Amino acid sequence: MSPRTDAELTTGSHAPAALAMLLAVLFVLAVPWLFIRFSERRAAPAIAPTADARAGERVYQRNCIACHEARGEGRPGKYPPLVGASWLLDDKETPIRIALLGVSGPMDVGGRRYDNLMPNFGVNLTDEALASVLTYARASWGNAGSPITPDDVAKVRASLAGETAVWSGGAALLEAKKTTVLP
Repeated sequence: MSPRTDAELTTGSHAPAALAMLLAVLFVLAVPWLFIRFSERRAAPAIAPTADARAGERVYQRNCIACHEARGEGRPGKYPPLVGASWLLDDKETPIRIALLGVSGPMDVGGRRYDNLMPNFGVNLTDEALASVLTYARASWGNAGSPITPDDVAKVRASLAGETAVWSGGAALLEAKKTTVLP
């Protein structure tokens, strides 16, 4: 076997080097992704896996996940996040009002403006279902809101006295906050 010349070495196949580079890139990208996925699976649930929590999660999956996403992150510019959202966490009445009547119009959430329609779930969901889904959202994804009871939902529903019009954005909800129903 004769030794190769420089010309023969530079014109040879680049496939082994390209394959090695591809594997290196995949390794660099895959390892952090796998670590994150593994960490998420090992993380303790934010709420105890009670029957109520599972019921709230099921209601969320049927009614809320399409807009607010699986982890409550929303869709930037379209649907607001539930993670850390003051509208969800500052008090119990505001999220109940939003869920009962819906909202359409500009709202600021986390420093961003949203102007889309949230439907009124008060016509389809019972007080128990609304309480469970709101409690689930208030206690998931790092949120630390207190539970909402079916009695809380019933009191806010009664205070709306047959109102059916959706809230006209954040301004209307801020105005509604001035009248408290729950202690």
